[in-house]
Amino acid sequence: MLQVAQILRDSFEEGKHMNFVELLSFGAVVGLGATVFTDLVGIFRQGWAATNGFYSLVGRWIGSIPDAGLVHSDIRNSAPVSSEAALGWSAHLILGGLFGIGFVCLFGPASLSAPKAWQGLSFGLLTVLVPWLIFQPLFGWGVAVSKAPESWKLRLRNLVTHSVFGLGLWLSALLVQIEL
Repeated sequence: MLQVAQILRDSFEEGKHMNFVELLSFGAVVGLGATVFTDLVGIFRQGWAATNGFYSLVGRWIGSIPDAGLVHSDIRNSAPVSSEAALGWSAHLILGGLFGIGFVCLFGPASLSAPKAWQGLSFGLLTVLVPWLIFQPLFGWGVAVSKAPESWKLRLRNLVTHSVFGLGLWLSALLVQIEL
């Protein structure tokens, strides 16, 4: 990933204004870096089995869309699908890249030349709305896991995870920092 950032940086001439494709490319790299950082922290916090198990459920949801549709009563009770872990992890990384693109589109090229911690943290916290309002209801868990016992604990865990992602956005932007 750092090699990709270096290639992008090398192709970016000093004094030249960043074009939209370059902005999107850097954003994807920053988002992937933040995603990897978040995953490493998650594995450290809860172990590989819990982290991999969750993304397997994401893959199960994606893989079962053709047969079961978008909405499940509880994704954990749905039949496993072939290669669900690989499918879930792939979707997770793609979404991280897309979030990175959203981050640099919102804050502009300055988020890459002079990254600010508040930008990453605020955007990271904003991204928690995606699982709360889209994925968790589709998985059958309700808006913001409202159907789970002690849902406030899961919401707090979601907020911590997305704060870590925001910190990862900032750190990744520092690593690929460019001069404008």
